[in-house]
Amino acid sequence: MGIKGVMFDMDGTITAPYFDFAKIKAEANIGDVDMLDYLRAATGAEYDRIYAMLMRFEEDGAVNARLNRGARALLDALDRRGMPTALLTRNSRKSVDSVCRRFDLKFEIVITREDGPHKPAPEPIWEIARRWKAKPEELLMVGDYKWDLLCAKNAGAPCAILVDGDAVPEWAKDASFLIRRLEEVLEILDKGAA
Repeated sequence: MGIKGVMFDMDGTITAPYFDFAKIKAEANIGDVDMLDYLRAATGAEYDRIYAMLMRFEEDGAVNARLNRGARALLDALDRRGMPTALLTRNSRKSVDSVCRRFDLKFEIVITREDGPHKPAPEPIWEIARRWKAKPEELLMVGDYKWDLLCAKNAGAPCAILVDGDAVPEWAKDASFLIRRLEEVLEILDKGAA
C-alpha cells in the first residue's frame, strides 16, 4: 500500500530551525516541561504571561523564518505529482498564516495547536486521514523532533525524521525513515513505502 498524502511539521522541517526552546523555557521559568502542556494547564495571570511570551517568540520566528533547504523543491515536486500535503504544527494559526503568506506556501490542510489536541497526540493525524479518506498508515509524517515521531507512532502512521548533522538523537531511532535532505521524501514515495 502506497503513501496517499504527506504531512509536514513547520519549524525545523519546512522552515529552517529557529526556536531555541531551552531559552524560551528559561525565560518562562517553567522548568523542563512541555511548553504547550504547561500553557494548557495555566490559568489567569500565569496563562496570560506564558501566552504573551510564546506569541512574542512565534511572531519573531515568523518574521525571521527562512525556508529549509530543499523545502520549496519538495513541495513543488509533490504538487506536480498531485500528492496532497498537510501542515501539522504546534505553532499558532497566526504565526503559520504569516509564514505561509510570506513564502506562498499552500497546503490542503493546516492543523495548528488551536485546532484541538496537539502533537504528540494522534488526533491531528486521524483528522487528516478522515478528511483525505485515507488510513493513517497511508500518510507519511515528516518532521524533525520527537513530537512528530510520537504523533505518527500514536496514530499508526509512518514517520520520516529529518536529522541535522551526523548525530542521530536517541529518540529518532524508532523513526520509519531517517533523512538528511528533504528531497529524500520523494525516494520514500517512489519506493512505495507504507
